[in-house]
Amino acid sequence: MTDAPFIGYLNAVDDLLEGRYGITSRDVDTASIAGCQDDGWTPEECVQWLAEKYDLERIDVGPYGGIT
Repeated sequence: MTDAPFIGYLNAVDDLLEGRYGITSRDVDTASIAGCQDDGWTPEECVQWLAEKYDLERIDVGPYGGIT
């Protein structure tokens, strides 16, 4: 994924952030996202790391713990 243009990577991260946490890359450090791509991380790995870094709470989790 590291050979992909940054805008494509950023869009993938944005889609995951919005769907899971209700935020976009504008709400976090875009330089960190670029660093994730440079390090060869998938957008999924990047979002997981951002969620831990910023202590994000998922919005797509149902009342019984299942992901909706």
